[in-house]
Amino acid sequence: MAKFYFLALALILPSALFAQTSLSGSVIDDTDKTPLIGATISNSGDSLLAITNEDGDFQLEIKGGQLLIVRHVGFESMEVPVKAGEGNIVIALTRDTELLQEVKIEAYESYRPVNEVAGSIGIIRKQDLERFDETSLVPTFNQIPGVRMEQRSTGSYRISIRGSALRAPFDVRNVKVYWNNIPLTEPGGNTPFNLQDVNNIQNVEIIKGPASSLYGAGIGGVVNLKSENLFNNTSAVSTSFTGGSFGLSRYTLDASIVDSQKAFKIAYASQKSDGYREHSAFDRKVFHLGAAFKNGNVGEFRTDIVYTDLFYEIPGGLTQEEYDENPRQARPGNPFVAGSVASNASISVKNLLAGISYDVPLNEKLNFLTTLYANVADFENPFNLDYKREAQQGYGGRSRINLSGRIAGTETMLTIGGEYQFRFASARNYGNNMGLPDTLNFDDELRTRQYLGFAQYEIFFPKRWILTTGMSVNNVKYDIYRLVDSNGASGDRLDKAFQTQWMPRVGLVKTFDNLALHGSISYGFSPPTLEEVRTNEGSINLELEPEKGINYEIGARGNTFQNRLEFDLSLFYLKLSETIVDYTSERGTDLFRNAGSTDQKGLELGLNFLVMDKPYALISRVNLRLNYAYHHFEFNDYVKSEEDYSGNQITGVAPQTVWAGVDIGSKIGFYGNLNYNYTDEIPLTDANDVFADSYHLVTSKLGFKKNFGKKVILDIFAGADNLLDERYSLGNDLNPFGGRYYQPAPERNYYGWLSVTYQY
Repeated sequence: MAKFYFLALALILPSALFAQTSLSGSVIDDTDKTPLIGATISNSGDSLLAITNEDGDFQLEIKGGQLLIVRHVGFESMEVPVKAGEGNIVIALTRDTELLQEVKIEAYESYRPVNEVAGSIGIIRKQDLERFDETSLVPTFNQIPGVRMEQRSTGSYRISIRGSALRAPFDVRNVKVYWNNIPLTEPGGNTPFNLQDVNNIQNVEIIKGPASSLYGAGIGGVVNLKSENLFNNTSAVSTSFTGGSFGLSRYTLDASIVDSQKAFKIAYASQKSDGYREHSAFDRKVFHLGAAFKNGNVGEFRTDIVYTDLFYEIPGGLTQEEYDENPRQARPGNPFVAGSVASNASISVKNLLAGISYDVPLNEKLNFLTTLYANVADFENPFNLDYKREAQQGYGGRSRINLSGRIAGTETMLTIGGEYQFRFASARNYGNNMGLPDTLNFDDELRTRQYLGFAQYEIFFPKRWILTTGMSVNNVKYDIYRLVDSNGASGDRLDKAFQTQWMPRVGLVKTFDNLALHGSISYGFSPPTLEEVRTNEGSINLELEPEKGINYEIGARGNTFQNRLEFDLSLFYLKLSETIVDYTSERGTDLFRNAGSTDQKGLELGLNFLVMDKPYALISRVNLRLNYAYHHFEFNDYVKSEEDYSGNQITGVAPQTVWAGVDIGSKIGFYGNLNYNYTDEIPLTDANDVFADSYHLVTSKLGFKKNFGKKVILDIFAGADNLLDERYSLGNDLNPFGGRYYQPAPERNYYGWLSVTYQY
């Protein structure tokens, strides 16, 4: 009899183990506990078992113990082991910031997912910054369709958003830049972008096109840089070292202390390079102290102090013959002008920036954010033609209030605020005698002031329509007091007060489950910078007028193919009047003039395809990206002397650019990427009689990242840039005197990186 029971048990047990039983449950958002509609539940073989309904619920049949894989767009996938007969389960998914559509952005003071914002926004996250060697933002910015960042020499940057670098022979102009809500763009219009280190940047938002309704001057758009939220850090110490071709060495040290009410961070970054070209050395040291405090409803205080000591050499532009002969040489001299080496052409800056911000919810409907800053700088710039020294100091701030409400049952959001900036500089210009200051050419006191007030009203209509209207009032004034002129006599005091500008904007968004359509009309203006009004040769051009433009834009964002493919498409038309263009005098000084109007039409497309996402597979993640931009930009009405350039391509703009990349990750810690960039030929003169050749860039990076226990993280990688060994110029000079167009970029080069983090 016992044998009979044993035999029966042996027959029944396997069937009990593998019999199908019902399992029910729900999938929710871990943040706010709301149900997730359309979440997919698959088995370990990736076969679909169920999809959640409108209440986030599901029911399926399982055989004994089983591993379920739960996915939903905008959330991290999750593996859930379950047993037969387990009953009802609740699965909470965490939002996935890898997916662009779910990233909450601050552009246009929205603080919402990008799908709910009318306008073209480029998003750069920490993983995008880590795709390259982390010594520069140049390759990272050039991933974004419609954005081009150039490096004329190590540390000398230009940023062009939809052709906005036309009037920027050097520095970042026609684009407004913020860091942690602090305006980095000076009231005179220039942005010392090279004073910030990548180590102090966690993510970037780029508004493409006029955004004057909230941010003031700048036809190109806005670059919003953010360091990390200090409360998201863990208490840790980390250090890293990078070494590479052309004498590259980089060292960083970070330390963080974090608890529930206060957070501190100290960061130091030192980067040096001999440079690819003769006389192109670079040396920058950046020290950052950050602190944040919060206490219940009192709000959050944050302070940032950054000290930068920067020095870099300027090799100068080459003619076609010099470029072909030896692209690594610095600009040679001639009987009239000393070469870059002999004149010690370089820039040295010591800059201290301090900012404090206060973010507080005054009640459940009202939020207040204000930021104040001050900075001082010592600037020295020997150049081939002269020697410039400036002592600079500035201060300012930006404040805004968000007020949420309801009208006839419809949600609304009102944003009002303002921004003010002031800068004073004692600026002297000397002759350059073999790299040393010589006879005083002129001595100026420069005062620049800029303010704007803004208001924005958003209405969240039923059926997921969002209407945004905004308006700003802007005023810019330059005060140039010439203490001594070129003849040694007292000069004049000249004011350039630009006419007050009112800049409106309207945008509309319609969102669906996996699609968002948006359209906007925005006005923008961009006054000439102080350096465009007051040139290095001492002339003052008070006749320059601000650029003004109106931008029409439509676009679509969304995802498809089971939420694996994200897309972002924009079509725009910018009509610009009083366009400012750069030209060079026979002396070699950059001068500027208004050139009528331009028509700028374009298409920009971004695709992101998640090929594989299996956290516990050997190859755990494969992601493909493709970005494309087509720009048909031309002068509409541009006559210079007896030359008519109407209908020509706008100088310095590539008609087509392509960026493609693949990222691969593995569960054991290995990762890698391969990136490709194509840039079309670029007109280098307004006459379109000289073009820079098109080029193809390929970069790659392989690494290994591993946690050892709960405290130690090791990250090591190696990479290569310009694998095809292309000869190209990244930062051409436009309309230069003497045909010095080219600033050669490095040939094939390599780097390696090691980082150790200890969490305590």
